[in-house]
Amino acid sequence: MATLTVAGVDDALRELAGSPNATPAEFIKELNLALPRLYDLGMWRDLLFEHVITTSSSTFTIPSNAESLISAIVDYDSSTEDHSYPEAIQSRFHDYRITGRDDDGDTLISYGIVDDGYSATVEEPVAGKSYRLRLRSSKTNTTLPLNGTVFVTYSDGTNTSDLTKEEDDSGNNGGKFTCNGEDTTDEFLTTNAKDITSISEIRVGPTTLSEPVQLVMFETAADGNAYANAHTSESFGDLIAANDLQFANEVTRYRRYRISNDDNKTISIRCLLKRKFKPFVSDSDVVFLSSLPAIKHALLGNIAEDNADLERANYHWGVCQKLLDQQLDASRGAAKPKLLIVADGHRTLNMM
Repeated sequence: MATLTVAGVDDALRELAGSPNATPAEFIKELNLALPRLYDLGMWRDLLFEHVITTSSSTFTIPSNAESLISAIVDYDSSTEDHSYPEAIQSRFHDYRITGRDDDGDTLISYGIVDDGYSATVEEPVAGKSYRLRLRSSKTNTTLPLNGTVFVTYSDGTNTSDLTKEEDDSGNNGGKFTCNGEDTTDEFLTTNAKDITSISEIRVGPTTLSEPVQLVMFETAADGNAYANAHTSESFGDLIAANDLQFANEVTRYRRYRISNDDNKTISIRCLLKRKFKPFVSDSDVVFLSSLPAIKHALLGNIAEDNADLERANYHWGVCQKLLDQQLDASRGAAKPKLLIVADGHRTLNMM
């Protein structure tokens, strides 16, 4: 189903539902206030998508544009013939109150997939190994933005990075990455520190970056100098610390899940995900909720709240939910849940 960009929504609604005399930049801010609530109102038609994750660890994180894991099909040994099957998804820290964690820190296979809260990084440094960090563009053959900063709090097990010092500081503990249009000839921005073992926080500075950037980790060789694995200046690293860093003052939080993987095999997980609202930065950003009437009422509801008119605000938000419910019902067509009641108990209830 077709949807619109921010520019399309601006053209359709700014004069009708935006603040009086709002500029395009101000209208983007109004959308960034109104749409998160629309996303949270329900599991709407445009907010579910598929994504495949592969991991050789006992934890994995879902993409930054996803709110939660709805369903998953897991192949516990993706290097051989496909033997995927649906896996149960448990609530946050489900196994803690029943059996605790497994000896190796993951979870029992009988639990399936367990919600493990949030993590500062996409992938975690492997225990017993050391790394150096590089801030690079999210795309190949692309330079870093001309301005903007990213602050990374990391540790070597003893010392913590200094966020007032640049990443190439001679003291080997600089945690500030300042973008200035660097490219692959400079290997982007790489830390002098080569003994990093953990990352506790990744934060974008007060300026929104013109393009998204990525923080990656390179394993350090046993001699503590060279890289452990061969790479080029365009390499995306051995591990990913953060993806799509762009929005001002953003602190990374990736939704993490645990799964049984005692043998560290490569697991393939096909996920059905609930989309998360990500703040709009430019006119070309996609607005995934395609109902202009619902967006209009959301904007009017925000204006009513700003004017302390709670009765009118509640009316507009109620209309939003009805419109999105109707859109969802229309998109289902004949594929609607049917409640089957069978006396002998040999049929499955509420089968789609």
